[in-house]
Amino acid sequence: MRARTEPNPAPPAIEQAELRAILSHLSHELGRPLVSLRAGFELLLGDNKRPVSGDQRGHLRTMAGLCDELLDLTRSYLDYAGLMQGTRPLRLGTYGLRAILAEIDRQFAPEAAARRVAWSCALEGPDGPVKTDASRCQQLFGNLAANALKYTPEGGRVAVLARRDGETWSVSIVDDGPGIPAEALDQVFEPFFRLNRDERSGAEGNGLGLAICRELVEQLGGTVRLGPGDGGGTRALVALPVEPSLALAAAASG
Repeated sequence: MRARTEPNPAPPAIEQAELRAILSHLSHELGRPLVSLRAGFELLLGDNKRPVSGDQRGHLRTMAGLCDELLDLTRSYLDYAGLMQGTRPLRLGTYGLRAILAEIDRQFAPEAAARRVAWSCALEGPDGPVKTDASRCQQLFGNLAANALKYTPEGGRVAVLARRDGETWSVSIVDDGPGIPAEALDQVFEPFFRLNRDERSGAEGNGLGLAICRELVEQLGGTVRLGPGDGGGTRALVALPVEPSLALAAAASG
């Protein structure tokens, strides 16, 4: 008689607190030597007493660029860990909705033009004041707009639309890229999750962009949803309160 074998148990899931600690430690440990290494490359490139050849200069610039990519990666890990640990206090202020939209337009219209992507950024309805954290909004909408541009092919379009509706205000960012499969619309907000299309295409990313977006929105007391755009692509819709709750206001003042 053959012995019955039990399937191997699944590895234990990493708790959020443990994940935050790992990311924070990893970022600090990698960041210090990377900064020193990057500074060393700049010294070599700027050393007039020991000039380097053209080929050597090219190699040094390549390595410096790789260093920058690793530094960006470690900063994103540290940023996510900091958000999850609550080390960044809310800083609430009152801003015009049109001004928030203008900042998105200022930051991404040139990139869209360089990529030959049709770009529009519009306010639907009247302007009005909203109370929020401008820094978090800039990071939130910046991540979503950068994602939309990254996946939109040349000749495509990205449309940003903001509106205020009663006690909430919203920003939608619509692209006509490849879209996200319906079964993955929730999974893409999980840390380090990447779609098969990204892995096959070699699309750059660390799997933290949308996880950071979800955390930012929750800290602002709002919601974020992804879905299909009109005729394909992806629509990201963020809804936030015009006036933060008492809990959020207390967190900001504390």
